[in-house]
Amino acid sequence: MPPPLPPVISIVLPVLNEARVLAETLTALPVAADVEIILVDGGSTDGTWELAGRFPHLRLLAAPRGRGCQMNAGARSARGELLAFLHADTRLLPDHLATLRRVAADPAFSAGAFELALSPPTPALRFIAWGANWRSRLLGLPYGDQVLTLRRDLFHALGGFAHRRPEDLDLVLRLKRCSRLRLLSPPVISSGRRWLEQGYFAATRRHWLALARHLAERTFTRRWPARGDLNTGVKG
Repeated sequence: MPPPLPPVISIVLPVLNEARVLAETLTALPVAADVEIILVDGGSTDGTWELAGRFPHLRLLAAPRGRGCQMNAGARSARGELLAFLHADTRLLPDHLATLRRVAADPAFSAGAFELALSPPTPALRFIAWGANWRSRLLGLPYGDQVLTLRRDLFHALGGFAHRRPEDLDLVLRLKRCSRLRLLSPPVISSGRRWLEQGYFAATRRHWLALARHLAERTFTRRWPARGDLNTGVKG
């Protein structure tokens, strides 16, 4: 009997104290031979690790706390040709997996992210998601909750994520210098809990101020080098 084929798609899921939302996310993830799911825990204390252990198809890793550091650890361990970085409160369903398979088979595809929908679908959250999708289309700036997806060799060439925030925006801006990001559909559904907890205006203002600050730092300082921290502290 021939050995099983390696996975085509590696889904990397960084978590830290996400027990209240993680079960729904993991239950929704399709189980398939051509997909590996790598959950990288940053030191949860709320039962996240134990909950993840109930899903035998997962590969479980531990890494130092920090989303960028955790996603880099998952990427280093990944065997798939395509890397998809999933947040714990974003749902990846069979239709999204079908899209990932299509782009994995498309030699012209190098990087992309999904359109965004927010839950619950209140008028305010629908408007915020509409704005996020237009930001992605016009400025080419999707965020991490849109499931950033890259060819593995491109991710490694970029040096992966930075180990400080905003690691998703930093990677996208470095990526834009060498590749075009494709906006994928159907939209992924992500939790609107930040806006519900912090207030619509306050959370949106915080996002735009963080974007402005990051762009200013890239323009006027040298805090953000041309490569990420994928191999920082890694031996061998």
